[in-house]
Amino acid sequence: MRKGAFQLSLSFIIVVVFAVIVLSLAIAWIQGIFEVLNPLTHSVTDVARQELLDRIARSDARVGIAAPDVTAWRRGETGSYSVGVRNIHTDQDKTFSMNVYLEEIGGGLPGTAAQYESEVGEWLTFFKKTFVESSGSATTDIVIKPPTDAERGIYMFRIIVCDASSCTNLGSPNLYGSQQFTLEIKG
Repeated sequence: MRKGAFQLSLSFIIVVVFAVIVLSLAIAWIQGIFEVLNPLTHSVTDVARQELLDRIARSDARVGIAAPDVTAWRRGETGSYSVGVRNIHTDQDKTFSMNVYLEEIGGGLPGTAAQYESEVGEWLTFFKKTFVESSGSATTDIVIKPPTDAERGIYMFRIIVCDASSCTNLGSPNLYGSQQFTLEIKG
């Protein structure tokens, strides 16, 4: 009987070890799938979005931004910032225009922001229009993906929101509000 019990417990141990190995491989495989599905390295959480909406609802601000904690990105990383817009009109729903552009550069980057504007504009993906119900607030995301060959330095962006069909810069007619955010691209 002892020989049978020993063989049974040895078989059980082998099955448990094999199951742990298979489970570890399965977890690694599933994590690999989710990394492909969610390529964002730095992103704003749903809690931060809600805090942004609460903050602009309590203040006089019309436009706000929620950003991930990390502002120093490595080349090729992808992230997103969230822009909140509060509609101060109590009697009408509104579609606001939005633009994001490079305003300043620093951190050893040579030249001016205008020299980098078209290249850096390709890093950004965002909706140019955002709909907000009367007396309500809404968020929209800006996805930022600097390429792997982006120059190291500091990039300061300006988000502008207009109460009209288009927005270009701070001098735009019908400017509704604006915010800034800064990224530092490291090697």
